[in-house]
Amino acid sequence: MPAGEQEGATGAYYDGLAIWTGVARRLGYGGGRSERTVHRALADPTAGGHPTVTRIHDLLAEALPLEGLGHVLDAGCGMGGTMMALATRCSARFTGLTLSPRQTEIGRLALARLRLADRIEIRTQSYDEPPAARFDAVVAIESLAHSDGPKASLRALAARLAPGGWIAIVDDMPLPAARGTGDLALFQQGWRLPVLLSVAEWVTALRECGCEVVVDRDLSADLRPRSLARIATLERVNAWLRHVTPTAAVRRLLDSYRGGLALERLYRRGLMSYRLLVARRLPVG
Repeated sequence: MPAGEQEGATGAYYDGLAIWTGVARRLGYGGGRSERTVHRALADPTAGGHPTVTRIHDLLAEALPLEGLGHVLDAGCGMGGTMMALATRCSARFTGLTLSPRQTEIGRLALARLRLADRIEIRTQSYDEPPAARFDAVVAIESLAHSDGPKASLRALAARLAPGGWIAIVDDMPLPAARGTGDLALFQQGWRLPVLLSVAEWVTALRECGCEVVVDRDLSADLRPRSLARIATLERVNAWLRHVTPTAAVRRLLDSYRGGLALERLYRRGLMSYRLLVARRLPVG
């Protein structure tokens, strides 16, 4: 698919996802509108071990020198929840990019309500063409997997990093045994993920961009996928709903949900790794 069509499809997907988050919590899946994030829920010690979609913000705050950052780019910021959370912990300015006009609208309304619009900007823009500025850090949470050329996207983002700047990537990274499985295909199809890099491929890509990995943290054990039996039951319900649903838009949401179920099974079978990688750009010369 040409780059423009891929970006348009991804933007439409996230427009739908912005609607989906309004009802997802009622169905026991994904994040909610109140957190303005759809990140993977992780076991959270501050919530008695209960999984929260905001736990990743604590882990980012631990891994990045927030107080030393002046300008941060969120590549694939969604509704801006990560920037809003980090802005309460430091004085940095933030610029977020999303392909979804609906997410941009939701995020900007929240920024005005929280009185953060003077420090946080959300743009409807591709991270493949980031703003012509120098950033002290780039954050990409579950976003680069939507690129049809993640290595090229990474190069574009790393080129905007100031010397000594930081880049944090959080994403689902398949193990070698996952390649060629039906579940991986369903996950990629349902969530619009053209290319999924492994941990080793991400580390190599970062090095090729002049960035040294300083944190490699496997967060898979903090996920709480449902049992294989429960996943199978929900897949049967999903198949029935697809059969009786008259509209393509709803079927696309059901495809996304089915992809999420396939992802849970990949984690149950130890074929996927949810990883936090933090790298620092080395000085040139």
